[in-house]
Amino acid sequence: MTTEVRCRAVDGTPRTLRLTVVGDAGVSGGGLPTRVVSVDGGPQLLQKWLPRNDSGYPGLLGPLDREIRALHRFALTFPRDSYPPELPRLWYYDVDGAEPFVLVEPYRGEPVEGLLPELAPQHRYRLQAGLLRALHLAAVAGIAHGRVDLGALRWDSATRTVQLVDFEHAAGIGEQRRSADDRPIDVRDDVWDAGLALWRTVHPHTGRGAPDLSVDGGALSTLLDGVFVNPPDFRPTPADLLTRLGEQTDVPVLAPGSALVPGVEAYKNLLRRKRERIAAQASQNVPARSWLPWRRASKSEVDDQPVLVRCPVCLDSYPPPLPDDELWRHEDDGFVKDDSSSLDPQKRHFRSLSAYRRCPNPSDDVAEHFLPATYFDHGPPLVVALIGRPSAGKTHLLAAMLREVVDRGGLTPYGLTATALDLHRHDRYRKQVLAAAERGERLPGTPEGLTDPAEILLISGPGGSRPLVLFDVAGEDLQAVGDSRLARFLIGTGALIFVHGLEPVPERVGDQAFEMSLARLRAIPEFERLPTAIVATKADRLRYLPPIDHWLRHRNAALASVDPVLLHVESSSAFAFLHGRGDHAALAPFSVFDRCTLHFVSASGSEAAPGEERFARGFEPVRVLEPLVAILAMAGMIGGEAAGRVGA
Repeated sequence: MTTEVRCRAVDGTPRTLRLTVVGDAGVSGGGLPTRVVSVDGGPQLLQKWLPRNDSGYPGLLGPLDREIRALHRFALTFPRDSYPPELPRLWYYDVDGAEPFVLVEPYRGEPVEGLLPELAPQHRYRLQAGLLRALHLAAVAGIAHGRVDLGALRWDSATRTVQLVDFEHAAGIGEQRRSADDRPIDVRDDVWDAGLALWRTVHPHTGRGAPDLSVDGGALSTLLDGVFVNPPDFRPTPADLLTRLGEQTDVPVLAPGSALVPGVEAYKNLLRRKRERIAAQASQNVPARSWLPWRRASKSEVDDQPVLVRCPVCLDSYPPPLPDDELWRHEDDGFVKDDSSSLDPQKRHFRSLSAYRRCPNPSDDVAEHFLPATYFDHGPPLVVALIGRPSAGKTHLLAAMLREVVDRGGLTPYGLTATALDLHRHDRYRKQVLAAAERGERLPGTPEGLTDPAEILLISGPGGSRPLVLFDVAGEDLQAVGDSRLARFLIGTGALIFVHGLEPVPERVGDQAFEMSLARLRAIPEFERLPTAIVATKADRLRYLPPIDHWLRHRNAALASVDPVLLHVESSSAFAFLHGRGDHAALAPFSVFDRCTLHFVSASGSEAAPGEERFARGFEPVRVLEPLVAILAMAGMIGGEAAGRVGA
């Protein structure tokens, strides 16, 4: 049987392969079905895959994901021409399909368990040293195996070497474990099980209890001294045990993290220069201008000039509406006057919550439009613009953000609640976008020529309530050089989210949507003070590369306030990664805006196959709320001293 599959190479580049099943290879130690396949009619590889469950839905990705992650880490750590034979080697993988899989180099030798009675003493010694060396190599790559036993070992009699396989339970050293025990994963976690495996190469033993090391004159007592003690911190490391055997522990390694060092230094230098510039401006006592949409005017400013409000659609400024101004209601995709002037004031107020007021549109340069009747009854609105080229992922990112905010109470830990302010707009967005996302559908791009906000929410907290207006304008309109009418919503913008879609092979060309938006914003005084976030979307396509591997697995705890230190570390990591890839156009906003954070995000959790209308594994966003939380902190909607340091 031959099938065509989509997958990725170690560097994340997509591949299409023709796989022909050669034979069944049973079930792995982690419970994954395994078979031998030929690739494009040529080399044979071992395929582990995750079949659908009994209900026909995709199975849980965990075991396969841990295997791929461990082998991917090995591929990045050890040179290709001197790859250690003690570890399995990754070729290709797929985690986006309904039946994800990994393709690895065929295992060497035979399972150890069936060979033990035939192994000579000198071969048993090589077996013991080989197991410890495999664990040491894995530890050098930052991986703990998690389930060491004889079933995970193979012996190659031709080269007299061991191979440790089945990394379905592996975890990163230093990471928090998934159990209630909050102790980080340690290189010594595998040592107890490794000690049992070493003991069983010589003596029969069942269970996980410590053996009697005095058996047989204590032949293994010196090697295994301290192995069976708790807590693991007091055990020797695999390197310590190799030293007891007189074996070398030095191994040639690559340093994948070293590629990020120049980017980290560039980030630090830019941040230092920005801070110096801001400090110099502050020392000159330059007063802040009141045009900034998220800034409340001072009392003196209020006394000196009439209070005006700005419509987010036509961008005109005018006096705020009065409580008795006429109301309109939404009917059949249109608006009709709502004669409620004779109603009891409380009834009229209740009706206003779902009613609208017509914008006076002083310039008369756009079509008639309406705003929620209570839009200007709260604090100053925060208008957030998503900026990015076509197919950057803005639509999926916005949908994922709103799903977290509205449906999952994502802002509650920060003392904020979110409700719909424009009820009909919200209902339309839920039916057309959020419902489709919940069904796992790939969302269509934003239509060109659309200038209305995608959503208007009311964010409430200890400091009061403010409308949150979110714009998702087509990338084609943002990067247009000519008529800027479709991009003029930037005039009323109070915060910016620049969206950069990651591709396995960076394009290393300019981002015209970024360039045109920055050029237009420069016409506005003090635009550099706008809270800004740069979001690297589609990070799932490179999910196993550092530092993306770390951040996509990092879940921020539900805190009462944001953590500026954590945001600084992520910003540094994201900047360094983009800098190292030559994605300099994506970093342009960082040097422009005073306060700016950077984030790794997967707006959908996986990639849909070309031509497919659904994500095979559903819509599962990762870390989509962090950019919005950073924006709200920088805009003053999340209070506290810590929030004031975000992005600074």
